[in-house]
Amino acid sequence: MTDFWLIANSMGGSTDEAMISAVRDSMTAQGYDLAGKTDLSREELPRLDGNIPGMIVSLGGDGTANAVIDRYGSEQGPQLLILPGGTMNLLASKLHGDADSSEIIGRLSEPPHITSLPYVEGPDFRSLVGIIAGPTAYWGDVREDLRQGSLTALAEDVPAALEATFGESAIRIAGEEGGHSALFVEARDDGLRVHDILAENIMDLAQHGWAWLNREFLGGPTRQINTGQHIIIEDEDGEIALLVDGERRSARAPLKLEWKSCPARFVTTLRS
Repeated sequence: MTDFWLIANSMGGSTDEAMISAVRDSMTAQGYDLAGKTDLSREELPRLDGNIPGMIVSLGGDGTANAVIDRYGSEQGPQLLILPGGTMNLLASKLHGDADSSEIIGRLSEPPHITSLPYVEGPDFRSLVGIIAGPTAYWGDVREDLRQGSLTALAEDVPAALEATFGESAIRIAGEEGGHSALFVEARDDGLRVHDILAENIMDLAQHGWAWLNREFLGGPTRQINTGQHIIIEDEDGEIALLVDGERRSARAPLKLEWKSCPARFVTTLRS
């Protein structure tokens, strides 16, 4: 068995000291040796120069996972085990399905399968899960309000999302005819996959909202329209609303998105 370094965030959406201890104990029960532990709520990521463990265990949200990948993700680096411990846990879900941390660690009784992942690269961001671009991305705020049960925020964000969806200019893919209220862009092994998110009425939006709450960005009405190594998204307003791995942000238009391969060595427990 290998040694592991546990990197957690005790301030994550569903992580606390008890959960961190439970993950540590579950890993050691599987025969892994604890090389060290870091709590990102109080400490910075260790450099591990000359003392690289066989596996880095990330326990936190997608932000924690991305920080771990940025620091340790390389072809010669340690294996990366991404466990769900935050709000959305999109990357953990992609690698392990809906399993919780104890179930994922239990699967390590079999030799872990190591995989690589492609990603979508923007001008100052990266997505291993997927990007929603366009006015419909404003419904990400509504999804967060629903998750938190904030009626006050809902009263403000629902009208704003409706106005953006049906009132703002549509985005376009450079070189193609027609506009779109939103696009979902994901990286697959053969390149970028682009899906048109259809939002023609309230029922369409309700389907998308329910699917997004359940971490499924293609659960509502969609249509695949494009596959390639890169796309350029245009918008007359000059700014494009985005959801990057479930987090709201924006980018200046035109926005170029490219397919890239992440060098990190991810542990996946999904069995084909």
